[in-house]
Amino acid sequence: MNKKFLSACRILALRTSIFGLTLILFACDSEPINKAPGQALASVDGEEITVSQLNDELNRVKIQADQIDQAKKQLLESMIDRQLMVAEAKHKKLDRAPNVMQAIERAKMQIIAQSYMQTTLSQVDDPTETEISQFYQEHPELFAQRKQYNLAFLRFPSQILNDEFNSVIDSAKSLSDAANWLDKHEISYVRDKIIRAATDIPPQVAAKLQNTKTGEMFLVHENDNANATSMLVFVKSIEKNPATIEAVKQQIAMHLLNNKRRETAQAAISHLRSNANIEYLHDWAETTAMEAIQPSTKPLDTKEAEMPLDDILLQDESIERGIGGLK
Repeated sequence: MNKKFLSACRILALRTSIFGLTLILFACDSEPINKAPGQALASVDGEEITVSQLNDELNRVKIQADQIDQAKKQLLESMIDRQLMVAEAKHKKLDRAPNVMQAIERAKMQIIAQSYMQTTLSQVDDPTETEISQFYQEHPELFAQRKQYNLAFLRFPSQILNDEFNSVIDSAKSLSDAANWLDKHEISYVRDKIIRAATDIPPQVAAKLQNTKTGEMFLVHENDNANATSMLVFVKSIEKNPATIEAVKQQIAMHLLNNKRRETAQAAISHLRSNANIEYLHDWAETTAMEAIQPSTKPLDTKEAEMPLDDILLQDESIERGIGGLK
């Protein structure tokens, strides 16, 4: 695909995201914010947009060096559009709408929490050479004894799985047998093939491959949402593909560092909780009754419901964004 086209897509996506953030940010004028000093690039009804503001927007995205000038122009126009929308929204007093004010307050708390978490995680030491070597030795299936798989697969909606199709899959000698059934019933699917090392294959597929031989097929479910898909995978060949520690050292180091950061984040929150006076104002029955009247807008999905509480804790946005860096 053309690199200029991809860059244009990234810029368009960024511009869209700037529009999307408008409703969260525009009502913060209850406490005037001092703009960072810098040369003004534009004035929108008296409100200046400065070089430092534009550079801040530019730093939040990855743009190729030869596309920076074009990106700056696009971003400046986006910022002008945003300022116009903010001004009109304020004129219509949309900044005082309860849902907008609630979103702003949540965004402020999230940013402050992320800042705390990033500061806490910045103190985590990088993995040592010993730790990296130990991880490499403990996981030969990922490195020293790593395998490369040549796979062919059919991807289709999980909802079409029924007794008839399952019977076809069980008796199929090739992907074509299953594809013929899908064609007969006019069901759309994707047929493709990949060659991947074990470390580059999705976990649910890699788990099945552990006990699968060349020439065998297996069914795997990729997700559990409303648009769930499944794959029928045929193993064409399996080859040895060992990786030296030098080749994967950086990858292991990043994995171990992120693990350390998550452990540190969990410990930090546990410490804060232990020193805080937390009172639950309703017992479980009352809380459940209240939620039945006004259900959460973000219910716990199936995977989260099956996760240990500590794992659910680590899904918190402030932790994950703190690990990745405050953006």
